[in-house]
Amino acid sequence: MPYTIVGMFPTNEAADQASDRLDNAGFEKEDYKVSRYSTTGNYDPEFGYDYEEDEKTSGFWNWLFSDDDTTKNKYSYAATKSNLVTVYTDDAERAEKARDIMNEQGALDVNDFTKDRYSGESDSAHHLSSDERARIINKAKNNLYMTDDNRNYSFRNRGMSNDMDSLGSRDTF
Repeated sequence: MPYTIVGMFPTNEAADQASDRLDNAGFEKEDYKVSRYSTTGNYDPEFGYDYEEDEKTSGFWNWLFSDDDTTKNKYSYAATKSNLVTVYTDDAERAEKARDIMNEQGALDVNDFTKDRYSGESDSAHHLSSDERARIINKAKNNLYMTDDNRNYSFRNRGMSNDMDSLGSRDTF
């Protein structure tokens, strides 16, 4: 059975360490992909933000999670601030080894990472233990939807960033 293992890492260094460990465990470079994120636009945590991802990345999440919009949205959101390491294998033991390596190297818990943004959405069926942060999914490798080496997200603030006076007018000086 084919497997896709996805791990998200907060820094380039953590993703590189996971990549090095995969190499040392016998995974070939063509068996996995490291995809780094970059952002453009304004990000103000006070107001929150919306984001746009490129079509290929969006297609990757759609392919991976199909009709599970809650999980798809969580992974897509977490990826806006994470480096992805995606491993493909046809062997269950190698899938578990890849997952263990990514967890040992600090893969993010997507549910924990997204809890502030998606706190109202039920994910009890998708709760991950601390040992399962990198996730194994039963999907075959599909080059059409592999993420690129670099993914770019455009941020848009959700709220206003200009102060208003007591009458509700924006300061236009």
